Amino acid sequence: MITIQDNYLSDADHQTLYKTVTAENFPWFFNSYILSRRHDGNLEAFQFGHVFYKDSWITSSSFMILKPILKKLNYKSLVRIKINLNPYSQKIIEGGFHTDQDFKCKAAIYYLNTNNGYTLFKEGNEKVESVKNRMVFFDTLTHHSGTNSTDCKNRLVLNFNYF
Repeated sequence: MITIQDNYLSDADHQTLYKTVTAENFPWFFNSYILSRRHDGNLEAFQFGHVFYKDSWITSSSFMILKPILKKLNYKSLVRIKINLNPYSQKIIEGGFHTDQDFKCKAAIYYLNTNNGYTLFKEGNEKVESVKNRMVFFDTLTHHSGTNSTDCKNRLVLNFNYF
């Protein structure tokens, strides 16, 4: 089941988060692929990422900027939190269907900016548009695919896996 909640954070909390991850000194890490190396021949199929939490460890000095979202998630245990930056390209590129984990827990995607990119869910072919301050909830075994955008410099999404 997929649930969408718009205006997830207050405008102030959203702006603080957005300004932090788009600042010149925010550490982004280059991935030469989106989901797997199957796009290696496509020069536009790459992304930048930043992992906040993985394998029971906080992995980012910027972890505290997530506090407003984490408070609302009411989680018991975190599995992984990461942010993806998919740069502009001249055409929409779907990253490929995948699941976030090989076990069932909760998943959420928070959209930091509005653009013509989207998240596509395999079951029901449901498409969730990238709208700033929107959160979509599902479980980690749900097949989904993300994209880039063609109408702005990047598509920014935060991905949460948790219990």
